[in-house]
Amino acid sequence: MKDNLVNFVFKCHEKQSADLKIRLRFDGLQQTEFFCSLLDYYLDREPLMLEIVDKIKEKKMSHKKIKKSKIDTAKGKTLLADLGISDQERDYIFDMIESEASTDE
Repeated sequence: MKDNLVNFVFKCHEKQSADLKIRLRFDGLQQTEFFCSLLDYYLDREPLMLEIVDKIKEKKMSHKKIKKSKIDTAKGKTLLADLGISDQERDYIFDMIESEASTDE
């Protein structure tokens, strides 16, 4: 990717940070690799990642909001299918929008 890189910063408990570093070292991963991979899986809508996102939503959102979110997602998939837009075409459209937005800055 040729885009400018940005830093993500968030807070967690010291023990969580230490435990994460230990687990990553055990698995032979660097923090950057780990978080960039999670980001890619999330943005690519990988099924396993979406299951994790659903679990997070269940903890944070009301059941009504979760149901509405699932309905909206299903409607979006149906609309893309009805319009005959493939995942590749959808990604291309988002890339075009993103490049337009970045040139406006």
